[in-house]
Amino acid sequence: MREGVTPADPERAAALDVVHLLREVTLRYDLAVGEFAGTTGLHRTDVRALVRLLDAERAGVEATPSWLAQQLGMTSQATTAVIHRLEAAGHVQRLRSHTDARSTHLQVSDTAVALGWQFFGPLLDRLITATQTLDPSRQAVVKDYLTAVSEALT
Repeated sequence: MREGVTPADPERAAALDVVHLLREVTLRYDLAVGEFAGTTGLHRTDVRALVRLLDAERAGVEATPSWLAQQLGMTSQATTAVIHRLEAAGHVQRLRSHTDARSTHLQVSDTAVALGWQFFGPLLDRLITATQTLDPSRQAVVKDYLTAVSEALT
């Protein structure tokens, strides 16, 4: 057994099995994102931007272009190019800020949301069904784990 492939410590090996399953989920989701990008003519980065903007809306965050640049880990110039592509495709709108009339925030268009649901809806339904097979206490454990993993990646 090579330590870098399969740890000798059984507890570490079991934890690594979970990490490998998480990686498999990530890879499969990335394939779905790539397929969506390909069928819609979007760049993968454009799809990542749309996801982050939808996340912001769900969280009640006013997503500005600079906020989006930070979320994507991109320069403001590169983010501006993403925003221009998304605006040109009718997927994003620039709206006046609710808190500062001098600035704008970004919002995903209704047509982009509908397009996303058309493609990802069946996948999300399957993921929701899989999640609902877990009782609430097990869902809480999974949520805690995924939150910890997300924080470990930052």
